[in-house]
Formats: sequence, structure tokens, C-alpha cells
Amino acid sequence: MQNKQEILEKLTGISSSRKSYYSELVYLVEEMKKKNRQLAVINELTQIQINATWPQTSSYLAAQLSQILAFEHFALTIVKGGMPASYLCIWTDSDWQCRTLTQPAAADPALFIEQVHQKLAEVLPQHFATSVPLRSQLNQTFGFLTLLHQEKRQADKEETELIELVARHVGVVVENSLLFQDVNEKIKIEAQLIQSAKMAAIGEMAAGIAHELNSPLTAILGNSQLLLRDMADGPTAPLMRDIYQCGVRCKKIIQNLLTFSRQEEYLFETVSIDEVVEDVLGLIGYQLSVSGLTITREMNVPSLLFHGSRHQIEQIVINLLLNARDALADSEAPQIVIRSFLAEEAGVRYVGLSVYDNGTGIPKEQLPQIFQPFFSTKERTKGTGLGLSVSLGIAEAHGGRLFAESEENGYSKFTLLLPLLEREEDNHGAETNFDCR
Repeated sequence: MQNKQEILEKLTGISSSRKSYYSELVYLVEEMKKKNRQLAVINELTQIQINATWPQTSSYLAAQLSQILAFEHFALTIVKGGMPASYLCIWTDSDWQCRTLTQPAAADPALFIEQVHQKLAEVLPQHFATSVPLRSQLNQTFGFLTLLHQEKRQADKEETELIELVARHVGVVVENSLLFQDVNEKIKIEAQLIQSAKMAAIGEMAAGIAHELNSPLTAILGNSQLLLRDMADGPTAPLMRDIYQCGVRCKKIIQNLLTFSRQEEYLFETVSIDEVVEDVLGLIGYQLSVSGLTITREMNVPSLLFHGSRHQIEQIVINLLLNARDALADSEAPQIVIRSFLAEEAGVRYVGLSVYDNGTGIPKEQLPQIFQPFFSTKERTKGTGLGLSVSLGIAEAHGGRLFAESEENGYSKFTLLLPLLEREEDNHGAETNFDCR
């Protein structure tokens, strides 16, 4: 009976039909899983942060697309202002590492893909590139997706359609990122214009303030000088000298603010950085000492000279020292280190002066903003946010630089570089490396 059943199944084809049915069912299930995975990845592409950097975006795209497309390496090319920049993602042992490849603009935009492939071939000579354009809503090409394979291969119809679908979704995200960057740039320009207007207003205010303060300051300075003559070496003479020095400092601050706001010419002369530090400590050294600070000086030998305005550079050093004092307000063992050194950068020699403190430090996210006008990490009653921005302007007017490095709850170090005034003996002297404490 069993043999008869087998014969009937063979004659009717029932067995083969079942096998074919199950094979087709398994194929359809696998295809459904494959399509669902592709849809899931395409949906993930919309999660790209519009404020991410292009290397971050490229690495994210490579990680997602590698789940549904076969490639060894991946590149995202952005054409902005006629200049193509490619972000090549190379797979390492655990993640995608991104390299930026910039290149000059092509005379014909139609040659961009060929130009990109040539640039990628210089880095990965044994690979073959397949690119698909990224198009805007106005059908303008602003970039490319490039898949790199070790062997030359021809994508089938299904894979080609998938790549084009991916390119359309990625194009929307990348276009949004470009629009976000354009808006950000416009906001920054507007902010700069607002700050320029504020600085212009400060210039007008400073002129009026100078006239209002000069008269009482003249009386304070004149009367304190007369009293100093009568006191001679009396017990209150140091206090009167302090009053006189503070009056002189106030007058210098007003003059500096006027000079900076009006962008007037500075009176330049040959100045020793040692003398600048000495004068500043003579002016505010008492204020620092009563705060319980330990001040260490490490000055270069011989003394370094620069060509500039003594009063302007003194103002920078005063600002840096007072900022350091404020940062050390709650420190157990407050310390300030003032160091001068000889630095060389891009073949140019500089007089370097660094002010180091072991205070509260500056948060990493605030460090790029500290030189902006009106930005301050201090309480509103303790800072105007103008000290560092004015100091940066003075440094740049001298052909130098002012920059900072800091670690929150660790330290802060501000470094001033001014073009060195060469002396004959300096040409045979030893140089100090740029790396300073």
C-alpha cells in the first residue's frame, strides 16, 4: 500500500510541488527580511545630526550602508563653492576611520566624478570606485557617494536601484546639513556685526567717559604727589604711593580703551619683556600678594626685546594676572608662574610670555569663546568680558598672537607671542623650544 502511495505522488507531482512551494516560501521570507533590513537602514539615515561634522557624517554613513551594500571602503564627497572635498572612510579592526581629501575645483563640473576617482586612486590604488551623485531639490549636483571595491564588478539592477534610493535619502540629509551650515555662518556674521556696533558704541562712550574722569583723576594724581612730598618717608607714604599708582593705572586704562576703540596708531619703541613684567608687578604686585598668591618668575636670559607699545603690552599682562588671581580665589595653594621664552614658529622668532595658574580652569566648551567681546565666565558684577578681547586686539596689532590652554579644575595658561627684535648676539645664542610650561 505504501508503494502505491509513493507511485501516486510521483505520478501526480505532489512531492515536487511541495518542495518547490517551500523553496519559494523560504526565498520570499529571506527577501522580506532583506527588504526590512534595507528599510531599517534607510530610516536610520534620517537620524544623522545636521550639526555633525562631515567626517562624523561619513563614518556614520559607512557604518550604516555596510549592512546592506557590499564595499571595502566608502567616501562622501561634498562640492561647496565649486571646491570638492572627499571624506574617505577606511575600515580598521573595530571602526571606520575617516580621512579628508581636498582638491582644486574642476573647470567643468561634469569632471568632478573623474577628479574624485583620481584622488581616491592615489590613496587606494588597488581599488575600483563606483559613484552616484547627490542631487538637491532643484536637481543640482552637490556631492557624491562612492563605494570602493578591491575587484572590478558590475552592480545588478536591484543593487543599482538600492544605491540610487540610498543616494536620494542621503541627499536630503546632506542638503539639510549644508543649509544648516549656511544659516550658522549668517548668524555668526550677524553676531560679528552686532559686536562691531557694540564696540563702536563703546568708542563713543569711552570718549565721554574720558572727559568726565580726566578732571577728577588729574586732581587725585596732583594732590597725591603734593602729599607725597610732605610725607617723605612717613608711615602712610606707601599708601599714598599706592593711591598715586592706581590713579596712573586708571588713566592708562582709559587711554588704552580709547586707543583700541578708535584703532589709533600705537607709539612703538624697543621694549624688554622683563621690564614690562617688572613694571606690572610693581603696579599690582601688592594686590596679588595680599590675596595669598605665590608668584614665580622664570625669565629668559638674556632679556628678550620686541618693538611695540610698552603700555599696551603692560595692559595685556595686567589682564592676564588679574584673571589668574580671580581663578585662584578658592584654591588651597594658589600659584602663578610667569615665564618668558624664545619661540620659533614657521621660521619666525617670537618673544613668548606665559602666565600659568593652578586655579579652576576653563570648561572645554567655553575655551573657544573666551576671546569674544562681552563673553565672561565671571559673575556679572566681576567682569565685563572685554579684557581678553581687548588684549587679543592689542597682540594682533603688534603682529603677535594670544592664545590659551586650560583644563577644568586643573590649570589655565595664557601665552603671548610678539615678534622678536633681533640683536646681533642673538644670532649665535641658543634658542628655546616653543613648548612651554
